[in-house]
Amino acid sequence: MGYSSWKSNEELTRSIFALPYELFQNQNDEYKVTTPNLNHIRDYDYRNDTREHILIESTTIAPGKGLMIHWLVKEDMPPEIQALEVGDTLEVHQLPKDWQWQIHWKTVFFNYTSAWVRGELGGKFLNSILYATLSTFLILLFGLMISFAVSKFPFKKLGNLVLAIIGLGYLLSINSVIIPLFLMLTSLNLTDTHIGIILVYTAFGLPMAVLLGSQFMNGLPDSLLESATIDGATYFQTFHRIFVPMSVPVIVTIAIMTGLGIWNEFLLVLVFASSEATKSLPVGVYSFSSLTGTQLGWQMAALVIATLPVLIIYLMFNKQLAKGVVAGAVKG
Repeated sequence: MGYSSWKSNEELTRSIFALPYELFQNQNDEYKVTTPNLNHIRDYDYRNDTREHILIESTTIAPGKGLMIHWLVKEDMPPEIQALEVGDTLEVHQLPKDWQWQIHWKTVFFNYTSAWVRGELGGKFLNSILYATLSTFLILLFGLMISFAVSKFPFKKLGNLVLAIIGLGYLLSINSVIIPLFLMLTSLNLTDTHIGIILVYTAFGLPMAVLLGSQFMNGLPDSLLESATIDGATYFQTFHRIFVPMSVPVIVTIAIMTGLGIWNEFLLVLVFASSEATKSLPVGVYSFSSLTGTQLGWQMAALVIATLPVLIIYLMFNKQLAKGVVAGAVKG
């Protein structure tokens, strides 16, 4: 995926496993002078920059699609290029050195800049961060409070009943409840809203958090609660000052598993988010595929952008994740 993100769509179609070449070796690329249309995105402020420009389009990378284009300032070009007309061709090495370097770097990072700008991944990236952080915080808050109650409060039978009911929620798949959930959120005017999506993620993440948290807190001695009660601490003070600090391993585990799951989740946002303002990063990656074709290079670049934060977090906390998973299963 990493090296494929540096290959053009045409190069990926011809040879999937070959190393990148076309985007890096671009000094002899051929460009054709063409006329601008509404599909061509200008890379300069045409309102303030009134200089005459020459539009050239690559004949090898996305030819005829208006994707690999450059707007040359006519007065900066040598006379032979200024004299070119629509349909004429030129090669990159014929341009002035500064323009050669500009086109070189734009070509090398073509997939990444196109994915970020045309796919509007910036806003979707922020949405994914918002969904993952807020939902994970709410899941940890409510999950640990429920875990503390069912494992340490003096009503074991009721606590086991509550735990069993919550555990049943872990068996529900998103596919089986997606339609009634959509109808419910529609009736509450929460579809295509950040708060609606966060609430859904919180509801689906609570069962796992409660099961892991209660299992971990069952292993903590009841004498801690008794000692705190004798000292005059309330249940909330005991939970906040004693049990939460001791539950750091399972907190890290729940946070990582939940956060990464929400970061990679696709179906819920695809169904509930209809506008670009509420879509997340996985939906942005999918947007490069259509019935008429797929921009493979852009999609690979978008996948790299979406995967890097996950890899970094996992590599930073993989030891804590392993400790937290087994902590509740080891006694003594």
